[in-house]
Amino acid sequence: MRHFICNSAPRAPNGEQVLIDLPDGDRLLGMCHSPTNQPRGCLIAVHGLNGCMDAPHVLCLVPAALEAGFALLRVNMRGAGVARVLARKTYNAGAGADLIPFVDWAKQRFDSLPLFMMGHSLGGTVMLNMALDHPREALKLAGLVAVCAPLDMAATAKRFHSPRNWLYLRHMLAGMKQIVKTTPELEKHYFDAAMGAADVFTFDDQFTAKISGYANGSSYYAATSVHHRLSHLNIPALIIQSTNDPWIPFAPCLAQPIGVGLPAIVVSDGGGHVGFHDRDGSWYIRATLAWITAQLSMI
Repeated sequence: MRHFICNSAPRAPNGEQVLIDLPDGDRLLGMCHSPTNQPRGCLIAVHGLNGCMDAPHVLCLVPAALEAGFALLRVNMRGAGVARVLARKTYNAGAGADLIPFVDWAKQRFDSLPLFMMGHSLGGTVMLNMALDHPREALKLAGLVAVCAPLDMAATAKRFHSPRNWLYLRHMLAGMKQIVKTTPELEKHYFDAAMGAADVFTFDDQFTAKISGYANGSSYYAATSVHHRLSHLNIPALIIQSTNDPWIPFAPCLAQPIGVGLPAIVVSDGGGHVGFHDRDGSWYIRATLAWITAQLSMI
């Protein structure tokens, strides 16, 4: 809410446009920024639901990453932001395969430098599904950071619909419907289903699931939840969550096993949803860059 109310996100500096053609005819858009000196590595930033590469939390990451010596690749998932006109499909929690072309682009652009990926909110779930569903591709990355990601999609949907979230629910649903309204060549029955949804679960049940190849909303949530298989990750991962996130339950984080080779999990007493503000900005950004730096020493 602080980013939304204060409108304090910095403008992104000039960067290198990344345009990727997909086999099905859709295109993906990104923007890459490099530090003044030779970068230590590249961080790929993935936005959340209804967001895009110009989301405040992504823009706030740019100067911090560059100052720390990392290149930053901001990505738009299918149909997000200004890239809406480039894709007939929209992204969902299971669209992790769409991140692979960005990884390949960064691998070619930065040669042997280590690559990391940071997913915010639903973007974290997309990223984790990519790593779990495509383990060989995930090995091109040196590590993952998920911030306030819905690990259990069904529990998150239930939390969304709690009475205290009614205003947020309306806001999110309106944003989801706006994306549908601007989707090129969308079949009428999909459009009607989306516009007729009165809540997020119905929207996912009647639109997101069906257009993405799932039988219904419950099947979509079950297939894209990652809380029960995080121990299968084959690269280092850091998961950051807060106890007072109004939309994402933190219980799935606390239920994870602890041990060598398993994701590092930080659950803070406060922080909200992708907030974690303090006097120096957002501490989760500093924590992410410190963790990435520590991973470099192990490579």
